Amino acid sequence: MMKGFIISGTATGAGKSTLTVGILAALKHLGLKVQAFKAGPDYLDPTYHRLALAKPTYNLDEILTSPGLVRRLFYEKAKAADVAVVEGVMGLFDGRDEQFSGSTYRLAKLLNLPVILVVDAQNLGTTVAAQVYGYLKFKKDIKIAGIILNKVSGKNHAEHLLSALKPLGVKVFGVFYQNELPRLKSRHLGLIPATEERNIVEIIKEIKDKVLAKINFADLLATLPELTVPKKLPAIKYPDLQGKRVAYAFDKAFNFYYQEAIEYLRRSNVEVFAVSPLNDSDFPPVDLLFLGGGYPELFARDLFLNQKFIQNLKKKIQGGLRVYAECGGFIYLTSGVKVKEQTYPLTGILPGEMELTDKLQGLGYYRGKPVGGYLGKNFQNEIWGHKFHYSTYTGPQDNPAYLLRKNGREAFDGVARDNIFASFLHLNFYGKADLVKTLVGGIKG
Repeated sequence: MMKGFIISGTATGAGKSTLTVGILAALKHLGLKVQAFKAGPDYLDPTYHRLALAKPTYNLDEILTSPGLVRRLFYEKAKAADVAVVEGVMGLFDGRDEQFSGSTYRLAKLLNLPVILVVDAQNLGTTVAAQVYGYLKFKKDIKIAGIILNKVSGKNHAEHLLSALKPLGVKVFGVFYQNELPRLKSRHLGLIPATEERNIVEIIKEIKDKVLAKINFADLLATLPELTVPKKLPAIKYPDLQGKRVAYAFDKAFNFYYQEAIEYLRRSNVEVFAVSPLNDSDFPPVDLLFLGGGYPELFARDLFLNQKFIQNLKKKIQGGLRVYAECGGFIYLTSGVKVKEQTYPLTGILPGEMELTDKLQGLGYYRGKPVGGYLGKNFQNEIWGHKFHYSTYTGPQDNPAYLLRKNGREAFDGVARDNIFASFLHLNFYGKADLVKTLVGGIKG
């Protein structure tokens, strides 16, 4: 018997990330087999899911993959669990357009999952009833199973809110006071990765204990309908890339990867392994080096000091190694990065440098057509990708990687030179057989 639900919020900042971590840890503590998922393109919340459950979590993104692949991934991974828990994105109905694409609402509808709504109650009185009534009635094609009141000022406030909500008949699964739950720290790209947070194991335990004390999980789970895994899931194509090898950079500087994308490579018979530009001096011969996103600007000094890795990487590139780099990986390949008034040298594999600004330079979903390097030469299709960066590139613009389109506007992005393809755009390889084949097994540029 499998149950499943989505944890959404009334808005960004309502507290769904913290409560999701606590609920995951609590369900595991109760002896249940739990599988976690994250709606949308976020890399950071899943690092907390992984620590809470000691197992991988998966991103469900209908734009970066497709609605059919989202359904396949969810049911394929959830079928071995007692409970599947999906953390939503932004507010329940917030998406990229009027059709709600990319929203938690669309995901709940696609997977037929009930929603538990986290309500930010800190400035609400009786109005809480009007707000919750709106969420209950706005769209009838999903079910809100109940709510959790968060950031309540105290006992009297809680009693007032519960009294106001009583006529609605909505289940209230828990009430949490202002500052009752430990706060998960953030920086410019969102939550600090869980692996960097000091005392994170103790913090998760504290959140779990608070959640166990406040939420009646027997009642919550009894409220949820049983989920049935469809007998036939949408098809997925795996290229046969037997004999191909891919290394991906993974350490404190580089850790933005989609678990389902890495597994997709492995299920395409690719040998995949991690390397560390911070700690390793070299890596074995591979067909592709994948430099994912992360925070190289915070570790620039140590990255530059690892000259053995840099020099060996340069030799491999001269020998024909293909390099695919996203955002943080793009930063690493340039001559340096300026942070405030200090410029830190980096590899110098690509000309020009980066500057970390105080302003968002790119945010949201884009359609990207590869126009340079080995990928532009061998792959003609547009790809959905996602950007979220504060850095700017100041260097030659004559060899862009992509032509990007968003809201009717076009702009070039990144740098592509022969066997190097680097940009600010993040992709999810899951289910993209032709793209993966071109990246890993295609003709060298």
